[in-house]
Amino acid sequence: MAGPSLAEALFEPRGIALIGASDEEGRNNARPQQFLKKHGFKGKIYPINPKRKTVYRVKAYPSVTKAPGPVDHAFIMTGPNVVPSVMRDCAKAKVKVATIFTADFAESGADGAKLQAEIVAEAKKGGVRVIGPNCMGVYCMDPPAMISPNTVLQLSEIYKGNIGVISQSGSLTGTFLSRGQHRGMGFSKMVSIGNECDLSVAEVGEILIDDPKTECIMLFLETIRHEPAFTAMVRRAFKVGKPVMVYKLGRSEAAAEFTASHTGAIAGTDSAVEAYFHHHGVVRVDQFETLLEMPNLLLGRKPRPGNRVSVITTTGGGGGMAVDRLGVAGLTAAPLPGDAVKRIEAEGGMVSNGPLLDLTYKGATTENTDRVLNEVMKSEETDAAVMVVGSSAQFNPEVSVRSLVKFAGQAKPIGGFLVPEAAESGRMLTEAGVPCFRTPESCADAMRAFLSWHKPKPKPSKAAIDMAPVRAALGPEGSRTLDEQQCRTVFSKLGIRQVAAAFVKTVSAASKAVDAVGFPCVAKVVSRDILHKTEAGGVLLNINTEKQLANGLTAMQDRIARDMPEVKIDGYLVQSMERGLAEVLVGYRLDELVGPTVVLSAGGVLAEIYGDAAVRLAPVNRATAFEMINEVRGLAPIRGYRGMPKGDLDAIADALVALSQLAFIKRPKLTEAEINPLIVMTEGQGAVAADGLIILE
Repeated sequence: MAGPSLAEALFEPRGIALIGASDEEGRNNARPQQFLKKHGFKGKIYPINPKRKTVYRVKAYPSVTKAPGPVDHAFIMTGPNVVPSVMRDCAKAKVKVATIFTADFAESGADGAKLQAEIVAEAKKGGVRVIGPNCMGVYCMDPPAMISPNTVLQLSEIYKGNIGVISQSGSLTGTFLSRGQHRGMGFSKMVSIGNECDLSVAEVGEILIDDPKTECIMLFLETIRHEPAFTAMVRRAFKVGKPVMVYKLGRSEAAAEFTASHTGAIAGTDSAVEAYFHHHGVVRVDQFETLLEMPNLLLGRKPRPGNRVSVITTTGGGGGMAVDRLGVAGLTAAPLPGDAVKRIEAEGGMVSNGPLLDLTYKGATTENTDRVLNEVMKSEETDAAVMVVGSSAQFNPEVSVRSLVKFAGQAKPIGGFLVPEAAESGRMLTEAGVPCFRTPESCADAMRAFLSWHKPKPKPSKAAIDMAPVRAALGPEGSRTLDEQQCRTVFSKLGIRQVAAAFVKTVSAASKAVDAVGFPCVAKVVSRDILHKTEAGGVLLNINTEKQLANGLTAMQDRIARDMPEVKIDGYLVQSMERGLAEVLVGYRLDELVGPTVVLSAGGVLAEIYGDAAVRLAPVNRATAFEMINEVRGLAPIRGYRGMPKGDLDAIADALVALSQLAFIKRPKLTEAEINPLIVMTEGQGAVAADGLIILE
């Protein structure tokens, strides 16, 4: 007889061994047995405790190897040092899945990491798959199998539903259940994934994709592990119509890596992760509250990118809050077209048309609400709709809430923001499949997340240019920073035009370089030890005479020798002094979580200050490059804002596409590259790179 599948052992085991079980009230070890029984687990429960003959009047066994079995799933609650021997016993007993509640492993330091590695080795030898360690367990609602000590399971009933949850925070599984229950939400399966020493978010996600009772997947993430497998999982989920929504910690850059170049500072991990989710069709929300409100906005719908949201209201204050927060989120509150208003009025209805579609007190009837909602849902001048409901949500739900229910399931997203505390109305909307928002902030966040949702973008498998010359210019493997001469060569091989320049090794030879570039010129120190030449006083601008050049370089040389005696100066670069309409930063960064990224921002020393950047996964095509150009607010002037002269946007796009091809170079390992500034000329005149940085690891 064939054993259970991984999915069956994980969520629908025939037998569960509770290793370290106890019946001492109040202890974590005592709860799983109680909760399994309380919520109707139909399989066998085997308490494992060598010091007890029974636990809660159920026969206990000294080891899982002594349990009659079959034991498909073991829940381990022993001390950490005992877990390796427990895992050996699980292997002997042919346990398919072991979930480790015990903490103090890799999350606690080097000794814990060593112990965790030992557990993994024992599990692999015996063919045991592991959830955790340091996790809160596994929950299956149908058929019930609540394998967890989480006190939220004291709830008298756990609703069944169609939402699968994977959380890297164990305690938050309880938050999902408690908040979800209060809203009338039901979950299908839930996994606290812990340290992911074996089974990962990606692999459990694949199981949820194949689960007929799960229709969407909700993730609470602290990081992304096993990126290639995670990418494959989220893209397959989109393909089969099971949307993935995520709340990921890390919006604050306080703990983000602050890397050597400006690109690292701008395209920190969170901005790279944001680009990653956008690229692969994952919906990311800013607020945890929104995560619980998103499923009904996504279920049964495909992406409908846009930014226009019609706000219909029976309460001016509540509607005003919604319009305000939508604006902060970058969305536009859309009025009805004039002909729609005329049709409403011709039928005896009424609406105050504008950014807020106010039904007014007189127009807050079922008939008028239906009429206005119908016009909004038919309008081609709006991408989504929100109905803001005042006191009637609490006391007269039939007036407006039931009108909302009538429009459930349409392709155009519609949701309700209930201004008062109205739990009954909220449950009514949730059960009908209409998203219900509790705050104007989460309402706007959800609408922004939906309207920025895209299907996964294709990732080129082949470089757009021959990368062999570029690879050769980078040189051998090894950790080092390329000097500017080397950077210029690499960028030139990518097809990016460089400012005319001449390299000299000494100050005295600099005057000869002027013959190649002319006046006015720029002079810069060339040193692999100096990443940012401006900050080090290694750049001279607007040089108009040979004397000015010689005196300036001598002073520069003396200053660097005095202030940075450890620095080795390789020479000096004398460049043509180029001027254009604008300066931009074009950068490449190998992000430690999601891989190669490309960034665009306003250039020069202000690049970091404003944090106004567009980031995408690399490589990019021209269409994506233009998305980035349109996204950077600081580039509005050269996009022709208010009649200003246009810059050569095609040249910026070409540079972005070219630099992003570095993603195809695996060796040597290129961690960062940037051109700052790329000087942008008027439309049709191109762009030219004036300074660069490349770091190899």
